[in-house]
Amino acid sequence: MPDADSRTVVLENHKDKTEKTFVLRPFVYGDEEDVIKCVQEEYGDTYYRREYYDKDLLLEEVKTGRLHLFMAYCGQDVCGIQSMIFYTPEETRLEAASQIFRKAYRGYGLAYELVKYTYEYAKKLAPSCIYASTVVFHNLTQSMCEGAGMTPVAFNLGSHLTSRMKNSFDLGSSEKYAQAILILPVAKKDLGDVYIHPSIADKAASLYGDLGVSYNIISSAPADEQTVSGSVLTVSENQREQSISIKVKTIGSDLIEKVRDIMSSHSGKYWTIQLILPVSTGSAINAYEKLAGEGFYFMGVRAACSDTEQIFMQYTKDVYFNFDEFVLTDRFRKLLKLLGRDK
Repeated sequence: MPDADSRTVVLENHKDKTEKTFVLRPFVYGDEEDVIKCVQEEYGDTYYRREYYDKDLLLEEVKTGRLHLFMAYCGQDVCGIQSMIFYTPEETRLEAASQIFRKAYRGYGLAYELVKYTYEYAKKLAPSCIYASTVVFHNLTQSMCEGAGMTPVAFNLGSHLTSRMKNSFDLGSSEKYAQAILILPVAKKDLGDVYIHPSIADKAASLYGDLGVSYNIISSAPADEQTVSGSVLTVSENQREQSISIKVKTIGSDLIEKVRDIMSSHSGKYWTIQLILPVSTGSAINAYEKLAGEGFYFMGVRAACSDTEQIFMQYTKDVYFNFDEFVLTDRFRKLLKLLGRDK
């Protein structure tokens, strides 16, 4: 990799005031063992991105252009990693995904330097937005993302079982793990018409306003809008973590029937569902109301992630979350209150 792609930074440890020189650079073939080393030190065998434990799978993700990895080194010693993921052609967003640092290199401010370095790279790729999903058992990454210009927009509740996780932080008493989501619009700054149910219109407007994008909220479906018969869904199921992600591509008259079938076939104690609902057509108004009747609730906007605007809805049944234990920035704590999940 050309030297122009790397960056050297000299940083001081905030505790003992020692200085170290770090090199930040893109991943090159041969770095696979160092990526795995970082993941295993922090998470053991519990990290949810399973390709980070298999060199061949990791390289395949890199070769396809879907996964971009960035490395931090001190001399020959790996210090940490940052990943970014493309979801094209289905989506136009770029996800700032995993950021993992080895314990010996914490306290230097290295994480924020890697965020700045990778976000500069990301903006040159001109995605519709940069998207980040951060942990809620510490707020370091939340703060760094906010410092890089990102805006808190949503929470994802229940994607992983807390009992299966292992890392350096206190995970708290919630039965399932939660993620705090941020977005930075890049190429898409005008969302156009978004059809938002009147019960959440003010909340959505507040979030779109925070993002600094243009938008036009419509809270009633056009009288002449035709509803198609067949819904189109993409369903991802994780048996290990007892979680389901439903991405609605087309809202049809059978949407609730299809969602009910998924719910009834996964009715065990810890099963949770995150549903991504498109809101670029008037059919979203009625769909939201029906989904709310099934126990789904609004958990934020998924703005500028694709050509079609979307919102997050969540189904958690009786899974226990202790929101008081979430370690959040002030802006995320404000968002939790806006969503009505602060109690």
